[in-house]
Order: sequence, then structure tokens, then C-alpha cells
Amino acid sequence: MSAEHRGRSEPNILQDKRYRDLLQKNLVRLFLTYLFPLIVLTIYFHIQYRATGRESRNLHLKSIAEYQANTLDLFLWERVVNLANLIDDPRAEFPPSTGATQRLLMHLKKNSDAFIDIGYFDSSGVQIAYAGPLPFLERQNYSAQEWFVKLHSAPTEYIITDIYLGLRHEPHFTIAVCRWKSGEYHVLRASLDPKKLYEYITSFEGTREVDISIVNQAGFYQLVTPHVGTLLESSSIIPPRAPTFGVQTVDIERTRLSYAYTWLKRADWAVIVQWNPEYAPPVFSAVQAKILGISLAVILIIFGVIIIRAWHLVLAQQEKDRVERQLEHAAKLAAIGELAAGIAHEINNPLAIISEEVGLMKDLTDPQFGRTLDLNEIMPRLDTIQEAVFRCRDITRKLLFFVRKAPIKPERHDVNTLIDEVVVGLLGAEMRVSNIEIIRDYQPDLPPIMTDRHQFQQVLLNLLNNAVDAIEGRGSIMVSTSLEQNKLEITVTDTGKGMTREQLDKIFLPFYTTKEVGKGTGLGLSVSYEIIKGMGGTISVESKPVKGSEFTIRLPFK
Repeated sequence: MSAEHRGRSEPNILQDKRYRDLLQKNLVRLFLTYLFPLIVLTIYFHIQYRATGRESRNLHLKSIAEYQANTLDLFLWERVVNLANLIDDPRAEFPPSTGATQRLLMHLKKNSDAFIDIGYFDSSGVQIAYAGPLPFLERQNYSAQEWFVKLHSAPTEYIITDIYLGLRHEPHFTIAVCRWKSGEYHVLRASLDPKKLYEYITSFEGTREVDISIVNQAGFYQLVTPHVGTLLESSSIIPPRAPTFGVQTVDIERTRLSYAYTWLKRADWAVIVQWNPEYAPPVFSAVQAKILGISLAVILIIFGVIIIRAWHLVLAQQEKDRVERQLEHAAKLAAIGELAAGIAHEINNPLAIISEEVGLMKDLTDPQFGRTLDLNEIMPRLDTIQEAVFRCRDITRKLLFFVRKAPIKPERHDVNTLIDEVVVGLLGAEMRVSNIEIIRDYQPDLPPIMTDRHQFQQVLLNLLNNAVDAIEGRGSIMVSTSLEQNKLEITVTDTGKGMTREQLDKIFLPFYTTKEVGKGTGLGLSVSYEIIKGMGGTISVESKPVKGSEFTIRLPFK
């Protein structure tokens, strides 16, 4: 067969619904088998990579928060020690004079430029001595100030206050230490500039990529980056007290934000570290983008291979269908060949009648017999000839209708009618000639089945031909129909010679036959098996030597 002829005879894959459905099923199956697991793995590894990166960034934030908290704790403790050294100095005079107080402030500023002023308080809370930029604070009574009350009542010998405005109306915080000496209560207090403190903690390497803020227990900013908040205003982030350090995620104005925090040991402050928007890690890092790019390229390649593979599978199925149709047609021709004797006898009878009537009419019209042509005598002869011709025409029509190649066309059919067309219409004469009795045992009122007329009759003809060949001499063939468990059963039982177990194991194999050489092709049962399987049914056989065989076809009604 030429490529051009095949292109005209084979259905187009995209135009034939059955092949389109097969193409879609193959695409889905190959996608689920090969591409879907790869996509799932790619998504999984992408999620894991992002989770690992997020955890790594959170650990980095946490390490910065812990480092800054430890640094700030150390700084505050050093300032406490600076004051404690002054108040514990045995050479110091208390209450100090104005000059002595100025020298104390100069000594403190040598240790840290964060110190603003210094003052000495007596047990009544009055600032007796002061050195700093606000001289009017001297002789001010601080007994009602919160820090003084806490220090006087607390068991500790020092206090670090939150940042507040106080009498000077400028943000500052206080470190104060107290001692009991010779029965007198002494307090040495210093004010510190929070700006110097913030400059100190943000001067370390790596702090530019993060925003550092400090809040107190109430959630008010003690130190903060300007674009994050304002000093002493309420923070949108309030870290939990327990655990004392960690990483948290919050939703602020529909934005998910991760931050690390650590509570200080020397003050009731928490250091909060979050990514600076300018240095925040990108959604996709270069490595992640590269991995996703490679994965996408691999997925596209595999998808292309899947499309090509699915197309080739459909082409292979199309070729298989073509070969099966050729085998079916070959088996059909072989079955018709086996009917040749009976059909020849069936056709010879009307041909003999035609020959006899034509000979008689020639004698009637022969002048040597001296008979006069009588139309009343001729017309019955012509009617007999016409009847014989129509009989031959019916026989040849049935043969052509059965043997011709036709596209598969499932339709609703009454199975008993389909069987009768084969048993009575095609095989009736051969059965009579072969002394084989046909017994029909049909269950009436069977629901119609959806099947292809030609394929079904080909299967039945193959089974009946095999039954006829298996019977030696007189015998009988029973064809029965019944409804069993919502399935239609067609049974063909013969009284032939039967088959051995070895033969039963091979009868559905292509080109295997139990007939004599030259009598069978070995395609009938194998083609019948594929046809019934394609209809969604099954075909089985039971046979014993000498006792005959029974073939059973079971078909669904859908």
C-alpha cells in the first residue's frame, strides 16, 4: 500500500474522536507518570529551599539581635560601674562640692561621651549637687520621680530607667546607684544621651542591612530607626517576654514581617532586629532563579517528549487497528471460503431451475416441433426464472454485505435477529447438506445491545464454521442466548470431536489452527477474541475430547 493511498484510507487522528480521546488519555497518563512527579519535586525543593533560606535569614537576624543585646548590656553595665566606682571611691567627699561634681562629670565623659550630666541626691530626694548643661536642676526635688521611688524601695543598688523627657523636656535615660554610708543614704545619678547609645549599637559591621529598635515592656520605642517609628511612640511589634530571645512573624498592614528579638539583662528593654527594606533578601535569589530556570527547561523538554511520545502511541494504535482490520477481513474471507460448498449448492439449485425452464422454452419455440407459441404457457416459465434469479441475488447480496469492508459503526441491535441472519441466511443450506441440525434456544425480549453488526456476525460465523468443521458425520449445533448478571451470554455448543488441554491453551493465538493443512488460516478465533475484547466483553471455551466444545460470549449492555 502506498503512502498516498494509506493517507487517504486512514482516519485523521485529530478528526477521529476515538483517536483524539486516545491522544488525550496518553497525554494525561504520560504527564502523570513522568512530568507530574517532577513538577511536584520541583515545587517541593523550591519550598524547602525557600524555607531553608528563610530559616537561615532568621538565624542571622537572631544572631544580630543577641549580639546587639549583649553589646548593649555590656555598655549599660560599664556605665553602672563608672558610677559605682565614683560613689565607692573612699577619697570622694559626700555631699560633693560644685568643683568636685564637675570633676566627676569630666571623669565620666572620659569613659563615655554618652554622659550628659551628674547629680548627687540625699535621702530626701533633693539634688544637692549638679554638674551639667542645666544648672537650674540643682536643688530640684526628685522624691516623686519614678526612678527615685523604685531605687529607694528596690533591693538592688542601681537602676536604669526607660527613656523619658523629664524636667529637661529632652529624651534621655537615667542610671543611678545608691549606697548606705555611715547611716546615710547616698544616690549618684547620671543622665545619658540615647542618640549616643544608638550610634554606638549601629556602628558595628553588618548593621546597615537591618533596622534596629529598642522597646520597653509597655511596647514604647526607646531607640528606633526614623523610617521605622518615632522615639517614645507605641511600637507595632511587642516581643513576648518568654522566651527571652527568638524569632517571630507578624502581619502588619497586610504585610508579613519577620523579626528577631532579645530582652536585655540590665534593663527592661528588648532589642528588635528586622530587615532593612533596601537590603531585604529578594524573593528569588540568583541561585534559586537558576534552579527554577533549569527545572523549567527540563519540564518543557519532557513535556515536548511526552507530546511526541503520545502522538507516536496513537499512530502505533492507528497502525495496529489497520492491521487488525486487515486480519479481520482476511478471517472473514477465509470464513466465506469455508462456506463455498454450501453456497455453491444454494446457488446451483436456482441456476438448474433457470437452465431447465430456458431449455423448455427453447423447445416450445423450436419450429421443428410445430408448436404454436402460447403466452399463457410462457409466462409461468418466466415467473419461475425471475424467482430463481431473485433467489440468487439474495444469496449474493448477503455474501457481499457480510464480506465487504465497512467502518466500525456501533448501533443498537437485537442479538437474536443478528444470529438468525447468520444461522438461517448464510449457513442454513450448508447445515442441511452436512446433516447438521441447528438448534436455536433464544431468550425472548432481550434488551438490545450496542455493537457493530458486521463484527458481531463475523465472530458468530467463525464459531459456527469451527463447530461445523469439528463435527464428523451427523451432529448438532445449539445456539442459545440468555441474560446473566446484567450481561448478555451467547453460547455455541457443538457435538464435535472436542479439543485437548494443550489445544485449548493455544486456540486464541494468531495462525494457530486444529484443522488440516489448507483448510484453516488460524485467524478466526484470534480475530474473534480481539473483536469481543474491543466490545468490552469476554469469550471463553470449555471442551473435552470426543464430547464437543462450548464457546460462551459475554457482552455488556452498554
